Amino acid sequence: MICLIVGVISGIMTSDSMDIYRSLNLPDFTPPAIAFPIVWTLLYILMGISLYLIVSKKDVDVKIPVTIFAIQLVMNFCWSPIFFIYGQYLLAFIWIVILWILVLAMVLTFRKIDAKAGYLQIPYLLWLIIAGYLSCSVYLLN
Repeated sequence: MICLIVGVISGIMTSDSMDIYRSLNLPDFTPPAIAFPIVWTLLYILMGISLYLIVSKKDVDVKIPVTIFAIQLVMNFCWSPIFFIYGQYLLAFIWIVILWILVLAMVLTFRKIDAKAGYLQIPYLLWLIIAGYLSCSVYLLN
């Protein structure tokens, strides 16, 4: 639920910036606008399920994996204002590269505790690669 709340707040914060986004020069491979809320909702649900699988482990110290999860979620939340509100496209790309590293660390850390929890994060990592491509492309094209 926390993940979905983060997504909703981020969406509300950046909703006024969508006209600016549509006015940008976008790369040829840009998913349709409708894909973004659908994909992010699914990813936030997968994040929540994955986190639940980790925190429900009673015989394992989950401080490090939960800390990595929390940091990446905050980084995820901060990316939207950087890109959409402030229009800092290069910073947004650098930010997302750091986010890739955090999510990869999360996948590997989660996988050690519960393989399913780690694998549930793979779509998120793949989507971040697309988001990184879009961020870099927007920076270069604008």
